Amino acid sequence: MNLNKYLIGLLAACALSPAYASPLLNEGFNDISTLGSSGWYLVNNSSPAGQTGWFQSNLLGAAAGPADSAIAANFLNASAGGAISNWLITPELAMANGNSLNFSLRLLGDSYLDTVQVYYSLAGASHNVGSTSSSTGDFVLLGSYSADTDTGWTSNVLTLSGLSGAGSGRFAFRYLVDNTDLAGDQIAIDSVSVSAVPEPSAAILLLVGLGVLGAGRRRLRGLVFASASATALVAQAAAPAGPDGLMSFPNARVVSAAELNLQVDQTSAATGLMAYKDPATGKLTGPTAEQAAEIAALSASSSARTGSRVALGGRSVPLTTNRGGRGFKTGDAGMNFAMAHKDADGKLVQSCLPGEDAARHLSHAPQTTAAQGEKQ
Repeated sequence: MNLNKYLIGLLAACALSPAYASPLLNEGFNDISTLGSSGWYLVNNSSPAGQTGWFQSNLLGAAAGPADSAIAANFLNASAGGAISNWLITPELAMANGNSLNFSLRLLGDSYLDTVQVYYSLAGASHNVGSTSSSTGDFVLLGSYSADTDTGWTSNVLTLSGLSGAGSGRFAFRYLVDNTDLAGDQIAIDSVSVSAVPEPSAAILLLVGLGVLGAGRRRLRGLVFASASATALVAQAAAPAGPDGLMSFPNARVVSAAELNLQVDQTSAATGLMAYKDPATGKLTGPTAEQAAEIAALSASSSARTGSRVALGGRSVPLTTNRGGRGFKTGDAGMNFAMAHKDADGKLVQSCLPGEDAARHLSHAPQTTAAQGEKQ
């Protein structure tokens, strides 16, 4: 089993899968009177101000749900001959490249040009759009939709890109009409959602940082992953920390070989990738010192019986990647591993000898399972 290929494939699959999209906002506008308490802002900068602002949809209906479950605005947002600039601003959200804004939009037109612009802001909780019909404050234009005929309900998606870094801010919809004597009829918005999708490049950067993108037949080892969630590894990798430059991850513990005293020589037990399957949750966790020692002893006795121990000829040389990953380069002889599980009496027994399918044993182990492998 090629552990490098297995790990690369696992991370890439997680990074590219839409199942890992994280919903940040869902709004169906069933009752717009509750928007303020949910963090939305409705700001009408039309000049001179008219009779209406944002209101529960009636004439244009809704894209989904009850007939009036949408939010609408019309040419009466400003007085006759006035300029409309009516803003609908979302709650504060996490903002990063790849975040997508999804919404349904209907422009009535009816021979009068209706325009809806979509903006974003990276100014945190700020909802500043200025105070005039032409001002936009902290907001940057993301997209624009115009029509002078009825468009019907259309589904739209806008994606953030080109940002210098992640932060927080808001999206905003702006109903825009230059002169209500010449343009403007009615518009409606429904089914607004925002999702954060990890970029595929995050997986590649992580793999480089962990030093598993070796060329040819090079083999890197020395990092032990405990309770490692693939989603957390791809999407939530933190900055390197600690004297060894080890990266940290939510819901995971990463330690160096030295921390677990993984001294590799001709007489010690095989060491490397080590995991312990919790019998209650079924999740892989880091073994305790007692469990690690028990696994090592079992592996040593198994290797002695089978004669499959590969001598490494002394301590391996530590490696440090450009992105802070730590590992050890060993020989090209092959790979040793041993699998074990606890029986009903709690005794650790052999269940997989070197050369057998470790993944199959790990997935079918009936109770607590421990795995120890050596990547060379």
